[in-house]
Amino acid sequence: MKKIRRDHVTGLALIILGVVVAVLVMQFKKPMTAAYPGPKLFPLIAAFGFVACGLGIFIEGCLSKKEEKPFLSAAGWKKVGIMFAVLIVYVFLMKYLGYMLATPFALFAFTTIIEKGEKTKAGLVSKIIYSVAVTVFIYLMYVTAFGMTFPSGMLFD
Repeated sequence: MKKIRRDHVTGLALIILGVVVAVLVMQFKKPMTAAYPGPKLFPLIAAFGFVACGLGIFIEGCLSKKEEKPFLSAAGWKKVGIMFAVLIVYVFLMKYLGYMLATPFALFAFTTIIEKGEKTKAGLVSKIIYSVAVTVFIYLMYVTAFGMTFPSGMLFD
């Protein structure tokens, strides 16, 4: 029996994600037309990209003869778990506090988690400046370039 490789798992996960996104997008009520593709276009492009990349990764994993090295250590998996928990808290906070308040805290938490155990010179002030600057930059890009709005949070509606 052939060993399941990390490429197989990653490829299958991307394929499943692409199919799920495509199925969910097809439930949008707004029809796609040549004049106005509507909200379906970009998610469908992303879904196609997920499936295509997933197939490529899966096939490459099948053809590769190289020995696989361990992906993450126990400490690495712990970081991944903590970051996933922070992401869940971030989504919850976004609902109540909105983008502008929740995002800097999430970015600060992510950079702190990634930094743990590494030799970096990023101090508290630089991480705060980074978190706020990235939040403002993303907000301004989406609002000015794309004319989109961000969630303001249920507490401020």
